[in-house]
Parts: sequence; C-alpha cells; structure tokens
Amino acid sequence: MIGGGVVGIVLIGLLVFLGIHAFGGDDKPASGPTTSEQPTGNPTDGGDNNGELGNATGQAKTATEKLQGLGYGCSDLFNTAQGAHRGCFKYEGATEAQAIFQFQSDGTIIGVDLTSQNEDNVNNAAVTFDAALQALGNDTFGGSEVKKVQDAIKTGQKSQKVGSTWGEFELRNDGDTVELSGGKSGSDSLDLPKKTFDTTEPQLAAALKAKQYVCTSSCSKQVGKYGSQRVYFYASEGEGIKQIEMSASGDPGDVKKALPAAVNDAFGVLKGGDVAALKSYIQSHSDGKSSASYVAGWRVEITGNASDDYASQRINISYETFFV
Repeated sequence: MIGGGVVGIVLIGLLVFLGIHAFGGDDKPASGPTTSEQPTGNPTDGGDNNGELGNATGQAKTATEKLQGLGYGCSDLFNTAQGAHRGCFKYEGATEAQAIFQFQSDGTIIGVDLTSQNEDNVNNAAVTFDAALQALGNDTFGGSEVKKVQDAIKTGQKSQKVGSTWGEFELRNDGDTVELSGGKSGSDSLDLPKKTFDTTEPQLAAALKAKQYVCTSSCSKQVGKYGSQRVYFYASEGEGIKQIEMSASGDPGDVKKALPAAVNDAFGVLKGGDVAALKSYIQSHSDGKSSASYVAGWRVEITGNASDDYASQRINISYETFFV
C-alpha cells in the first residue's frame, strides 16, 4: 500500500500517505455508524458508497467499533453479499494512521494493512500503531499472535516476515513509519474496482493550459508573491485519469482562495459518473480539518498544514490498492 491510507501502482498509493500534518492539530475525521441494515455497493465498480459503512458482523464489527473508539473514521470501498473492503483513517497532530481490512460476509477478516506514520516523533507512530494492532488483532489473530508482531518490532529490523497461525505478515519498521500487511491462510483477497474518469490526461492538460496553467509533469500557476496552485494527474496510456491531486501552497490568505480555484478548474473538466459525489464530499469537508474516506469507489484524502506565514493544502483522489 500507501495511505490511505499508505499507497508502479503501489508507489501511487504511498504518495497519498505522505507525512503532511493535519490543518487543525488534533482533529479527527468524523466516524460513521458501525453497521447499516443492508450491504451496499458492487466490488466491480465501487457501488454507491459515499463514505458510509455497510453491514458488518463478527470480527469486522468488533474491529470497527474498537478503531472508532480510538478516533478512526471508517468507510467502505464496497460492501456486498460476497464481502467488503473497509478503511479506517486517523489524523492526530503529526500522526497519520490507517487500518484497512477485507472481510467475508460473516465478518471474518481475511486481509489487513495497518500503517502509522509520524515524521516528528517516531515513538508516537509506534504507539498509534500498537493501539490499532491490538484493536484489530486481538480478536482476529489472537493475543499470542499480536505479541509475535510486537516482539518482531522490538528487534528493530526494517523489514521482515512474521509467521502466525492466522497467516504470514510482512512487517516494515522504517524510522517514522510502521506498516504491517498480511492475508489469512487459505483465503483470497477480494478484487478491487478499477476506477478511471472519462477524461484523459491530454484533455485535462489542454483545458488547464487554457486557464493559464503551465504544464510539465503537473500543471501549476503562481499564486501571490511566492505561492502556487497545482493539479497533478496520472493515467495509463490510452485510459482515463486514475489519480488526481489538487493542491495550493504559499501565504495562508492566498491558499484559502487558491485551493477552491484549483478544485473548480479540475472538476470543470473531469467527466464521469463519480464526479458529483466526489465534489460533494470535498465541499462538505472544506473546514480545514484533515479527513480520508472512500467515496463512490475512490479513495479521497484531504490534508495540509498551516502557520502564520505559510500554508499548504492538498486533496488527493486515487483508486485503492491492496496487496496482502
């Protein structure tokens, strides 16, 4: 992964989980309900989920409730009679964390990806990771298997495999980031929706150039004396855009105007059935607080930082990746 959320295609997933601090310090994304009456969505297209949670029982329900209790906001990429893909995201000060897992219709968790990152304080990243590991792992893997992971972290190795009765884990403990991924033995991960917009890279670049953007590896224009607003996008050859990032940096007053302008410029060109839902989510989360959610089968992250004389804000929309 990444992350989230934290990411070829894996590197793209990681880009959206870079260590950018939250706007407002210890702000947390709003948590949805743990369950709803009926499963929703279609794993081939992302379904109709717009940041909500579908049905969950057993291990998945327990893990979700415990993560929400730790301040994570959770949503489903899809949730069907065959199974679900759920992501729980947390922003607390300089710490960014995600707990992504797939589960079967009976709630049995079959794949996990836990990540915690803090560039300012390695210990805080480790503490956040351990809390999520116990919240999800004690009931899913068992306490003894959780301890195996904890003991492996203590060895200080940057990357290692950890065997367990549940399945095999891949552990990465690289300075400011701790990540654990793994799949349940005998279970196959659920396929993720392939998401693209109808708009291609050349079409979006041409439209932004007409709005006085300078386009090289991304499209940008100057804002104020030292700032900029930027639109980055990516697509496979001959396909529609599958990742887009809108950002602004510079004087806080300039950034406050520049980011909405970049969003309007990009969404004024983007075409596809998910555009309205994505823009609605972004507009409803324009309060300066960091958040992440699955919306219409896409992963959306809103992050940034600010001081008295400098601010940076970013919105990233990408298709999800999950390799365990």
